[in-house]
Amino acid sequence: MEEELSLLVVFAHPDDESYGPGGTIARYASEGVKVTLICATRGEVSIRLNRIEGGPKRLAELREGELRQASQILGIKDLRILGYGDGKLSQVDPYEAEGRIVKIIREVRPQVVLTFGPDGISGHPDHIAISQLTTAAFKSAGDKKKYPEHFQEELAPYEPQKLYYTALPRFIAETMKREDLPLFGYEDDQIATIIDITPYLETKMKAIYCHRGQGDYERFVERQNRGLLHKEYFHLAISRLGEPGEKEEDLFQGLR
Repeated sequence: MEEELSLLVVFAHPDDESYGPGGTIARYASEGVKVTLICATRGEVSIRLNRIEGGPKRLAELREGELRQASQILGIKDLRILGYGDGKLSQVDPYEAEGRIVKIIREVRPQVVLTFGPDGISGHPDHIAISQLTTAAFKSAGDKKKYPEHFQEELAPYEPQKLYYTALPRFIAETMKREDLPLFGYEDDQIATIIDITPYLETKMKAIYCHRGQGDYERFVERQNRGLLHKEYFHLAISRLGEPGEKEEDLFQGLR
């Protein structure tokens, strides 16, 4: 019996999953891959805060609802919200936060883990923090000396095989900088995987629309019209399968 394919996606805020690898998530969900999303915060101090009656608590409720709606559209069946303070991920206890991610890895047993790269794409401190925590958890999950308390819950050590970071090619990052969106780009030789999401672009845009209150939906529609959203790009940070010889078109290459 073949092992069930499982993808764990770990991000900081509601909307990261849609604006980022939404098409890739939709593809794998449609193929029957089990997709688990960890969202570290509820996004309660976003740019919308001064427009919302009820303050951060009400905004957290709204954004969680948007996240759940977008997750359903993308086909995410398993959503975990850690509930850390928005804008405060760099201040959490790293041992405790890493342990929570390790526990989920040991539970859902993903072959592939996906998160932000060390620069967080935009340099956002929460993005950088969740990248660091997820990378550490990827390395710790298979170590029987790490978080042994999990074993009491029959969660054995487990080693995911591949860790990917979401990536933007340099040419797209430069285009967005001209639109006053300062993002970090990767050189071509740093990008291991390119996924054509054309069949799933409509699904991605529907998921992004759930988060339209964040104010960037119109710009994404314009980028779609310019053909900038038809592919998603990934940097292979760690592989226990060895380095791919050529550009991949599948995060699960070598696993199926």
